[in-house]
Amino acid sequence: MNNSKLIVAFGLVVGASTAYGQGNGDITAPAAYGSEPSEPVATTSSNGVSGGEHDYISFLGTFVFADKDRGTTRHGYGGSAIYGHMFNDVLSLEFAPTISVFEHGKGKGTDFYEEGGSIDLAYAFLGRRDNPINPFVLAGIGGAHEELLPASGKKATFLADGGVGFVTQPLIYGITLRTEARYLYDFYHEFHGSGFGDIRGSVGVEIPLGLVQHTVVAAPEPVKIVETKEVARPWIDSDGDGVDDEHDKCPGTPHGLKVDSDGCVIPGQVIVLRGVTFEFNKTRVQPNAEAVLDGVLPAFTGQPNLHVEIAGHTDSIGSQAYNQKLSQGRADAVRAYLISKGALPEQLRAVGYGKSQMLINPEKDDADRELNRRVEFRVVDK
Repeated sequence: MNNSKLIVAFGLVVGASTAYGQGNGDITAPAAYGSEPSEPVATTSSNGVSGGEHDYISFLGTFVFADKDRGTTRHGYGGSAIYGHMFNDVLSLEFAPTISVFEHGKGKGTDFYEEGGSIDLAYAFLGRRDNPINPFVLAGIGGAHEELLPASGKKATFLADGGVGFVTQPLIYGITLRTEARYLYDFYHEFHGSGFGDIRGSVGVEIPLGLVQHTVVAAPEPVKIVETKEVARPWIDSDGDGVDDEHDKCPGTPHGLKVDSDGCVIPGQVIVLRGVTFEFNKTRVQPNAEAVLDGVLPAFTGQPNLHVEIAGHTDSIGSQAYNQKLSQGRADAVRAYLISKGALPEQLRAVGYGKSQMLINPEKDDADRELNRRVEFRVVDK
């Protein structure tokens, strides 16, 4: 085995290490809705790591193509367990104990064992998001206690490794499929001419261990409740806001919003548009969402003075930056649809909040995540 493999191994270590400084920036909580800008809200975490990343564990089955100089049948098998600690959305440190079993060649009929492990830096190009495939690279160092050659007795040795792999999107309860291939360089006999170079392929599962940090967001200021003038039950009240059509100056009020004595919506209220859904990782408004938006459209065409902030929200899966962009795109899509149907552009502004204002935090299941994925109308003054 020549020294080129050693150079490759160390090259992978250096390449992965340079990615360390490219993590996400600090996350600060947004100001409460309707309030003036203020100092950033303090956040708390168990270890000072910014972001909403999670640690994880992996269990993998392995198949090893052994260096021919070992004198085995050139294959082995075993398993490894990995504990990963995430520094940010893309970079993590992994601790990976491993055991491998090799078969002797040429009819010797005896197996020998290698117990060891490594410490690796892993860099996920897309972050650990809800993508079908999330590729990563890793590199690190380690050691082993092994029979380096058949019948040679067990000895300690130093290892370096580098590899590539991918994890899938969550399959069930956040569990993903993980596949990887590593090149391992064994420094045994390195100073006598050559070490050993093995290739290990692995497949198994990766299990999240929960959020490292929960950002504490200041609660929104309570909505100011404006007393409405008592109005007698009307004979005809088409929009059901409590003001009869004859005296209603703002027809088409969406159900659930409070109005004044003229039937116009009082600012400072929030209505969640249940049923406004989107395709996975898309911002296009779907037909079922169009039906919901058509139901609130008369409020804008009948009330030119009605001004609304369209607030887009996501669940906790994915990075803050990615979810911010996705929620902004969806809020923009809702605004564009309403304008195309007759609403005035100055009546609507779209704001994406990503996962910064979740109703349920932390999420426990798909039902919680569905509640967090929402679009809200927030009635505002001009």
